[in-house]
Order: sequence, then structure tokens, then C-alpha cells
Amino acid sequence: MGKQKLDEEQKTQERIKKRQKKLEKHLVICPHCGAKVLDHMTKCHVCGGVLVPRGYQPVDPKKMKLFKGIGWAIGIAAVIVFIVLVILYS
Repeated sequence: MGKQKLDEEQKTQERIKKRQKKLEKHLVICPHCGAKVLDHMTKCHVCGGVLVPRGYQPVDPKKMKLFKGIGWAIGIAAVIVFIVLVILYS
């Protein structure tokens, strides 16, 4: 029993180390206070300073409006087709 528990603890520790290693590549230093923060954060959890996420570019409002319009149009068209099919096959 003791050996099995030791093996489980060892496996758990290995999993933790593996996760930490994956997480480390996403850590950056806050330019305001020097704390380690994740690269996708927009605000430092220590000092509250504004951060620019790595690889992040905000969506252009015009494009977002276009995407929403297209989404609404597709949604409305799908509802109309569904209603027509229900009426035809009833």
C-alpha cells in the first residue's frame, strides 16, 4: 500500500511539473511592477496596470458590425426555412 501511494504522489508531482512548464511559456513580466502575468491578460493582477496581450489585436468595430449583421441574416433565413418546412410537411 505504501509503495502504491508513493507512486501516485510521484505521478501527481510529475503532472504538476509538466503543467507548470507549459504555463511558463505564457508568462511575461508586468512592465509596471515586475510581477509575472499570463500573456493574454489585459490587466495586471498585482498592480492593476494595463497590459497589451501578446498576439492580441482588437477586432475592428466595422468588421464586428458586419459579422453580427451576417449572423442575424443567416439566423432569420434559417428560421424562415424551418417555418416553411413545418407548414409544408404538416
